[in-house]
Amino acid sequence: MMQILITRYFLQQAKKLKRKFPHLKEDLIKNLESFVPGNEIHIKKSIFKIRIKSQDLNKGKSGGLRSYVYLYQQKNLIIPICIYFKSEQESITEKVLDFHSKKTLEEIITKIAG
Repeated sequence: MMQILITRYFLQQAKKLKRKFPHLKEDLIKNLESFVPGNEIHIKKSIFKIRIKSQDLNKGKSGGLRSYVYLYQQKNLIIPICIYFKSEQESITEKVLDFHSKKTLEEIITKIAG
């Protein structure tokens, strides 16, 4: 089973959605625990886009939340990079994804080095 590593940077993003989606944490954890790379959208090297069904909406995965995750297979780790509500944002650009990836990586490196 994959281990989940949640960064402070990711928590800041999730906090903004928490008011609208009180069950966000449970929904996210459930989706991350059942993550199978072959079933998700592969974006680029070790980065996947996952659809998250929210208990707080009467919609399926297609109308719910989106998260980009980094899969670190050597350590059996899955690391959420960013999250957003699809109805408010269709998708994110590669530049924005790179920014989120960089912020996440910086935090992880600081934790390891610190």
